[in-house]
Amino acid sequence: MTADSELFLDSFFVARQPVFDSGHSIWGYELLFRNSAESTSAAIGNEDTATSQVIADGFGLIQEDLKKGQRLLVNFPRNMLLENAADLLPPDVCVVEILEHVDPEPDVVQALKKLKENGYVLALDDYVGQKGVEPFLELADIVKVECLGAGREELADIASYLKKYNVTLLAEKVEDNEMFGYCKELGFELFQGFFFSRPEIIPGKKISSSNLIRMQLLKSISGDDFDVSDLARVINSDVSISYRLLRFMNSPSFGLPHTVKSIKQVIALIGYKKLAGWLRVIILSDMCSGPAGNELAFLSIKRAKFLELLALENKKGCLPADSMFLMGLLSLLDVLMGRPMEELMSELPIGEELVNALTKKSSCGFWLDLVEAFERADWNGLGNIIAQNRLSAMAVARIHLASMQWASEILCMNTTDSKA
Repeated sequence: MTADSELFLDSFFVARQPVFDSGHSIWGYELLFRNSAESTSAAIGNEDTATSQVIADGFGLIQEDLKKGQRLLVNFPRNMLLENAADLLPPDVCVVEILEHVDPEPDVVQALKKLKENGYVLALDDYVGQKGVEPFLELADIVKVECLGAGREELADIASYLKKYNVTLLAEKVEDNEMFGYCKELGFELFQGFFFSRPEIIPGKKISSSNLIRMQLLKSISGDDFDVSDLARVINSDVSISYRLLRFMNSPSFGLPHTVKSIKQVIALIGYKKLAGWLRVIILSDMCSGPAGNELAFLSIKRAKFLELLALENKKGCLPADSMFLMGLLSLLDVLMGRPMEELMSELPIGEELVNALTKKSSCGFWLDLVEAFERADWNGLGNIIAQNRLSAMAVARIHLASMQWASEILCMNTTDSKA
């Protein structure tokens, strides 16, 4: 990557959103991006060329997380379709997404036919039953139907109409499990939205014994005061965490002269704060089960690093950097546990300011609003939060990219360790 493209990438907001199949397995991701207000500092003449570079770089960043067979949807505006920008990306992974404001003009249709001939999968974005896009429907492999704000009868009519085209239906902006279930009944096969990251509170739901142990461990490392014996006892009660911690400490990178044989030795050598930080990440990722859980683990860990780095960059966060990290890490705990956040907070010995931020009862909650706007690709909302709090758009974009990379690396290390 050139220095100019690095600068331009730093000035872009880049986010990803998972796409699930009907069994909650991750089919792929959508790559979402937008130029920030401060990007004019990048001296690049052709905006489409620069955007192509950003797509290629963002694709490379997210492609590292893809498993075999998973796809990546990439938005292509009109000019980029005509300029063959998709040639930068591999057809066996990239899905070319036709944006809703692109018209089916002859040159656009011809460009799409060429992409099909070259092996690319085509997706039509934001279909709501509008007329005039039939040429796109004839070519598309996937049609994305927007569910937010649509009535059930309207969705049923759209699904019925699209049956005459040989397309896979993708329901987008699915915000709850009820809509997810209804779209499955209508024949939708792919699903995008935040139904997987909303807490589903089920009365009488019991927490598994393994998660009870992890909650106990999380409680042990959430306060400022701790007892070495108590902490060692709780860690020792989880074979997986104990094994990984000892393996981590005895790795060549530490260069210790003697083998560490006990958890008490680990605590003495690594120090409480470093140990607590490592354990929090491991515990949260362990509490996530299944493909949707893995995505929640990624979001939790990415949020933690994002908020920590923002606090260090701005030096004006309402909480210290380590507390900002913990806020991000715990921000999806209600989803993971299927219990109200207020109830969970009463069980963890963390400060009142942090509790109020996590339950959105203080001004500190805007930091979570910021990261949620990023995840939803709510670029207008993100821009407003940045402007209102006098943050640097370029710094926010750069830190978000760094936190995505860090979260991916941490989860990769955790997966490797757990399989060892």
